[in-house]
Amino acid sequence: MNRWTRLAALGLIAACAGGLAAAPAPTESDNVVKDRTTYIPVRKYQPLPGKVVGVLVSDVAKVMSLDGRGGPPDAMGFSRDGQSYRWIYVPVTDKPLITGLNIPICEKGEKTVTYPKLSMANAQTVKQWDVTKPYALVEVEVNDDQGSPAIEGFVATKMKVLDGSDEYPIKVAEVIDTLKKKYKTWQDEEQKTLDAAMSDAATKALKDEKATGPRETNEVMHVTWLPKEQRLRVAFRTTITDGAYQFSDGGALPVPPKGGAFPPPPPLRGKVRYGTEFGIEYGRAYEVSKKGDVVKTLTLTPESFQKVLPPPPAAGGRFPIDRLPPNKD
Repeated sequence: MNRWTRLAALGLIAACAGGLAAAPAPTESDNVVKDRTTYIPVRKYQPLPGKVVGVLVSDVAKVMSLDGRGGPPDAMGFSRDGQSYRWIYVPVTDKPLITGLNIPICEKGEKTVTYPKLSMANAQTVKQWDVTKPYALVEVEVNDDQGSPAIEGFVATKMKVLDGSDEYPIKVAEVIDTLKKKYKTWQDEEQKTLDAAMSDAATKALKDEKATGPRETNEVMHVTWLPKEQRLRVAFRTTITDGAYQFSDGGALPVPPKGGAFPPPPPLRGKVRYGTEFGIEYGRAYEVSKKGDVVKTLTLTPESFQKVLPPPPAAGGRFPIDRLPPNKD
C-alpha cells in the first residue's frame, strides 16, 4: 500500500392552483449565495443506501486538500446531494494497491466487511464498467449492495453510466467543459468589478503601503448531483491573493563551533514569505437539468480577506552562542 492510498484508507477507517398570479422569475440578486461556508462542502458526508445515483469526478485533489485529505493524483471521487467527495475503492484481481481493508457497511456502520484486494477508482479501474469520461453520472452499488455510513469512502462493487441515456440525456463531461468556458466568460465580463474589489481589499489591508506581489490565483471546482431536484450542480470558486511581503531564507542558521563539529546545513528549499496578505474570494455555481439545460445560476459575490504571515523564527539571523549544544572537543 503506497503513501497516498494508505492516507485515504486511514481516513476512511477513522471515520393551488386557482387564480393566483404566477411568481416572477428570480432576478440575479435573488440567486446570491447567502451561506459561504457551505458553498464548497468541507468533510460533509451522509449515509448511502445499497444503490445510489451520483456523479463520478476526476481532478478532486484540490477540493480534497481543503479537507486536509490527500490521495493519488489520478483518483476519482463521488458526490451527491452537495456532499464532499468520497473515495471510491474498486475490487481488483491483479496488483492491488490496498489489501485486507475493513470497510464499515450499512447506513449506521454497525457491520464491517473485509475486502482482500482493492485499488482506487481512476480512469483505468473504472473501464470495467464502460466509464470512459472524466466526469459521469453513475448508479453505484455500494459495498455489495449493503450501503455505507457517513464516512470518507466506500467500495464500488458495480457501476452503471446513466448520462446520455433516455432517462438522463445530460452528457456530464460535455456540460462541465461548457460551464468552464461560461465561468471564464463571466469573469471577463465582471473584470472591472473584480479589480475594484481587489483594490478595496488592498486599501483595507495595506493603507498607503504598496503591494509587492506576486499576485496569485487559485480556482477550485466542486461537482455534485442533486437527487431531489434531479440536477447537476457545478460550483467554481476563485481566490486571488496579493500582499506586502518580505522574504527570508527560512530561519536561523547555527554558528558552528571550532573544529567544525556540526554537519553542513541542508540546502535551503526556497525563500519563506511573510508580511501582510490580502485578497478576494468569489465564484459562480450552475445547476443543470438532466436534459442538459442550465436552469439556475448562483453568484458568490466578491468578499475580501486579509491575514498576517509571521516571519520564520530568527529570520535571517543566527542562533545565540548560549543556545548551541556544548562543544565536546
